[in-house]
Amino acid sequence: MVPNKAYATIKLYTMKKIYTKNRFNLVWINLWIGIALSILVMASGVWIIHSDIQSRALARLSQQHTINQSRIDEFQQTQSQILRSLSEKPDPSLFYHFLKADTHIMQIRFIDLKGDEKIRFDRLRDGSIRQISADKLQNKGNRYYFRQFAALSENVIDFSKLDLNMEYGRLDIPFNPTLRAGIAVYKDGIKIGIIVINYYMQEWIEHLKSDNVSTFFLIDHEGYFLIHPEPSWAWSRYRSPAQRADEYFGLSESHFSLLKKGEHRWINEDTVAFSLDLYGQKLLALYQPKISPNDILIRRLLQFGVIIFLALTLVVVPLIGIIRFNLHRFEVESTKNKVMLAHQAKLDAMGDMLGAIAHQWRQPLNSIGLIMQDLVSAFNHHELDKEYLSVSEKGVMDQLQFMSQTIDAFRNFCVDEKKEEPCNLIEIVTEIRTLFQTQLNTHGITLETVCSKGREVLHSCQDESEPERFNLNSSPALIKQILLSLITNAKEALEQSTCDPTITLTLHAYKESLRIDVSDKAGGINTPTAKRIFEPYYTTKEMGTGLGLTIAHTLAKRQLKGDLILQPRNKEGVCTFTLTLPRF
Repeated sequence: MVPNKAYATIKLYTMKKIYTKNRFNLVWINLWIGIALSILVMASGVWIIHSDIQSRALARLSQQHTINQSRIDEFQQTQSQILRSLSEKPDPSLFYHFLKADTHIMQIRFIDLKGDEKIRFDRLRDGSIRQISADKLQNKGNRYYFRQFAALSENVIDFSKLDLNMEYGRLDIPFNPTLRAGIAVYKDGIKIGIIVINYYMQEWIEHLKSDNVSTFFLIDHEGYFLIHPEPSWAWSRYRSPAQRADEYFGLSESHFSLLKKGEHRWINEDTVAFSLDLYGQKLLALYQPKISPNDILIRRLLQFGVIIFLALTLVVVPLIGIIRFNLHRFEVESTKNKVMLAHQAKLDAMGDMLGAIAHQWRQPLNSIGLIMQDLVSAFNHHELDKEYLSVSEKGVMDQLQFMSQTIDAFRNFCVDEKKEEPCNLIEIVTEIRTLFQTQLNTHGITLETVCSKGREVLHSCQDESEPERFNLNSSPALIKQILLSLITNAKEALEQSTCDPTITLTLHAYKESLRIDVSDKAGGINTPTAKRIFEPYYTTKEMGTGLGLTIAHTLAKRQLKGDLILQPRNKEGVCTFTLTLPRF
């Protein structure tokens, strides 16, 4: 009996031990499963956070790259006007005045088809302008850009590659980054030479390098640095020894092959590459965020750990903190994006203004040239007397006064756009009409400005007997920017239409507000497009950005405290945008 009882006791103990061990093992299994799942969740979280950080970084850098590319395109457009003016009349006085007016221009030359410089004006390092004497003019027949520009057809403009300036076969020291633009000069249908403009590019390079969001690199098609944050690596082709990007980053050459337009490539975890078209020169633009995605990831993970710890003790407080943090970050990023878009719109508007000035100046410059030719003819025929000279002087001064007024209008456009001041709506639209009428005329488009009085009474703003009806306290620069966007839209629509080529600005005065209707008869805007007309990035144009009307709408509502709307399409195909502004 005793042995059986002992056996039962031992068996019970053994079973308890096995049960305890199994429970212990089950706990360990559950623990390891929990750890594995936690690691999986954390790894997924890290991957999601890293992907989000990288996507945001890519979006910011892509936006910056788009802005840089658009600045290049704007520069090309404005300089093309100068080149065409010089090719039509390669006069030394024009060389001097254009060089004096644009500090980015380093040199303007007329070179014959043998490569000999015939006319040359230089901007010296102290800023003074000098015409180079005949005994110091050089032959540039062996330079690549001469052969490139000499092969151009009539009225075709081309740009050289971005490189370093050379004089008498030697590089300028210190390095002088230079871009050249050229156009062939024809006389009676025969090519007689080329106009070449050299541009200082160091300021442009410093502007790219000064971006406080990212570090900028520019690489040519052979992998050599043109721009680098470290001066010793810039223009690495010309260093001794020459060094390439693959050596600097410690990567293979394939990482730095050129990309197609719109493509991008991550060179490493911190650097992304985009294709950059610098006037036909295919380059690789590299952007490296000042704060790397990995650093941001570490910071985010630390924040995440703190949040988990706090969530175990206090749930509500950390949750509120996260929400406030994300809202603040969203507001900051939203504000930055709005400022960037507004700045880009301002640059676009200034580009249009410069184009208008170029059109406005062509006629007075031609008139001054004719007056000077007439004076020379009168002198040669002994007809030049005091009265003749006085009349000619008055003609020149009238033309110069007109050009000065154009510059004043451009300067008024560039003033502090946030500044509110007493102004007059008639004066604002008159300035716009004065600036842009010549440019619109070249496209066969007329810009009318009319004022309303009562319900149906319309008359030209020039005949307004009570201009004080249109006084208000606002920002003239912002009003001009919005009107310029609307006029540009109307112009582009009319260029694609065969209807009445007229843009009409109609001014209405009310007790508490003023209204401007910008109308054209290009056929109107269909209903689906009209519903989305002010949405960001929505455009029906092949090369449009979809931001012009969005920014104009935002400026009207938030900055000017007014409104901008599109009137319903009518049967006559008239498209009308209405800008409403408070008087005070």
